[in-house]
Amino acid sequence: MKKILWMSRHKPLAVQIDALKEMFGFDTQVIQDPKPFSSAEEIVFRYKSGGFDDMVVVAPLSVISKLTELGIKPLWCQMNQVSSAQEADIIYRHRNYKFNRFRRIKTVRVEFEN
Repeated sequence: MKKILWMSRHKPLAVQIDALKEMFGFDTQVIQDPKPFSSAEEIVFRYKSGGFDDMVVVAPLSVISKLTELGIKPLWCQMNQVSSAQEADIIYRHRNYKFNRFRRIKTVRVEFEN
């Protein structure tokens, strides 16, 4: 059985849990940690101390970047904005979103212009 850490204050949608079970096996356990964190190091501590096999994270890009520097390559939940509520998996702040897929974050790079 795989244990996936869901690092977000938002609960995973049923379609997202189904996608994770398709990726990791039907007996995959998705455990949400909605508590605030103070750093990427704290997320890594929770991940390792909980014995998790993988992680989905919703966090600022600076935190995700630090996670990748620390050797964690979390999953990113790709959601697409759709026009109608009927095709949406969730409505958030008056916008309709549909789950697309999970993608692995390898690195975060920001390029600035002078």
